[in-house]
Amino acid sequence: MSMALIEELLVRMRAQSAADARWFRHKLSGASTWELLDLAGPLPASGNTPVALAVVRFAGAGDYFIPVTLGSANPDRPGRVLATSGVDPDTALIDAASEPAYANAVLTLMESNADVQARHGRFEFRRVGGNPGWAVHNVDGEYSNSIVIAERSAVLKTMRVLALGINPDVEVGAALSEHTGFSETARVLGEATYVGSDGTTYSVAVQTEAVPNVGDVWDAMGIALDGFARAGALGGHDVCSNDAIGRLGATIGRLHLALASIDIPGFGRGPLRPAALDRWRDRLLDRAANAASRLREALDHPGFLSADAGRLARLVIEATPSLRSRLAWDTACADLGEVIRCHGDLHLGQILLRPDGGFAVIDFEGEPLAPLEQRRAPSSPARDVAGMLRSFSYAAHSARLRAAGRAQQALADWEHRARDAFLQGYFGEVLERSSGLWPRAPEARQSLISLFEMEKALYEIDYEINNRPDWASIPLAGILQVLNAREGDRA
Repeated sequence: MSMALIEELLVRMRAQSAADARWFRHKLSGASTWELLDLAGPLPASGNTPVALAVVRFAGAGDYFIPVTLGSANPDRPGRVLATSGVDPDTALIDAASEPAYANAVLTLMESNADVQARHGRFEFRRVGGNPGWAVHNVDGEYSNSIVIAERSAVLKTMRVLALGINPDVEVGAALSEHTGFSETARVLGEATYVGSDGTTYSVAVQTEAVPNVGDVWDAMGIALDGFARAGALGGHDVCSNDAIGRLGATIGRLHLALASIDIPGFGRGPLRPAALDRWRDRLLDRAANAASRLREALDHPGFLSADAGRLARLVIEATPSLRSRLAWDTACADLGEVIRCHGDLHLGQILLRPDGGFAVIDFEGEPLAPLEQRRAPSSPARDVAGMLRSFSYAAHSARLRAAGRAQQALADWEHRARDAFLQGYFGEVLERSSGLWPRAPEARQSLISLFEMEKALYEIDYEINNRPDWASIPLAGILQVLNAREGDRA
């Protein structure tokens, strides 16, 4: 009866109910209609709460994976309630991704390497890399026997947009877990895939170990920079200190060395060819032309951009025609370094801060809206380094916005120190332990980093115009910073 009710309510689901959810990525195109492509359930091990797995196609937005169950119609968060019952107002079809019944069922299925048949395809659940470790706590008291409490925890991530192939978060994470000794990440413990009736495979969930942490570095750095703006000084062991940022750079260096060492299909290392560099530059120029067009459109609407953002936008538009020559260098005889599998979307929010001050790199999915083939392609490690430098810029600029006029120059100076500390920590690790991964000449290294900083900033312009016009000045200033790099910003 419960599965029949799930199906009855699923038919009533409005496309807009799902489009309102945080996980719906196609908010600009929206979704007016949808169709059910496949359905499995109820899942074994979901207990008294039935859980079903739906594959749904939204017109104009693509295919999504939506786990569903029955629950209260209380709309405590947007997108949770997908459909309500006309008979019982307390019973609704809800998104199950955050529900204990769904998590328990999926983790149990992964542990047992189970398959679940759907109407057309099937869902496969697999254990990867052994069991998660135990966290052991002593029990105080006078006992005739020794007692400890052993707890085991994991993180379950549900992928929503179905992209053909294995998600890089699963692929890269599993490769690091199984083929390297890199420990500054969350080990992959399990995965779930949907296999269509034609044999095509899509990642739908990944289980990783739960890394002890006090939050991500972005949040910790924001709090520290706000305190810096008020007091004018950083704590000696602050996450914003040169020492901490240098150690973060060394962590990313060790990540790249580990990725370069993996010798399985889809990984490895090889020379960066001039033709690949030309393709990246052409893609950047296309993105720059699109950004200039979006900026002109924004400037045509008075008040849409702040006065500062408008001034920067005009400078960026003016500089766009000269980008090709300003980002070019002689590739005919240049040492360009190598390409490896990279993180692909590296920033401060993708790094957890451990209680001991160490770091853990997570979320290897790559740039979410990029095609899967592009996210899986080998790239220069400069892509990840540039992503981190852009993230320092965001941290400094967002703190300056919050500071409302206080400590503006001090925060700008911190950004330059942070860049230098990160690069020193990173290259101190990489250049000492590996030859060939990067060009030998510092100028060539900086040229690669500038290329990817520019690409990232152009991507950020589009995002901010669509979502936070008040923040558009951050990527605009970043582009001008790349084009007019200070002499001290050397890799």
